[in-house]
Amino acid sequence: MSFPIVGRALIAALIAFPAGAFAASPAPVATAMPTPAPTALSPKRLAFARSLFANLQAGKIESTLFDARMNELLKPTVLSGLAKKLETLGSPTAILDAGDHTTPSYRVTDYLLRFSVGHSLIMRVAIDTKGKIAGLFFPNGL
Repeated sequence: MSFPIVGRALIAALIAFPAGAFAASPAPVATAMPTPAPTALSPKRLAFARSLFANLQAGKIESTLFDARMNELLKPTVLSGLAKKLETLGSPTAILDAGDHTTPSYRVTDYLLRFSVGHSLIMRVAIDTKGKIAGLFFPNGL
């Protein structure tokens, strides 16, 4: 009995790799990059982060700290909505540096804010080359 070439390849494959042969191999696992442990801030940076967060909780900003685009985006209605979300957290019991990243245009700092109610929040602040806040994010949500 003669089998065509395709048939012979199929038979060879079934003999070499019977059903379920691949089931025993472990599935690839995605590994997360190690995250550095949060560190203490200098007194100046701690005061900056604490003041910025307190102002956001109060629904106001010191416009001289922000670039023109951010001042345009942070309208009173936006600040009011943000303040309502942040006020439920109370004052942070600790503010730590959770990571810094520098690009040619920005220095981005993740501030880890911890609260007595057991919550924590990342406040990401991007400072441009002129020293103005050019970005403000809460990447882990509110």
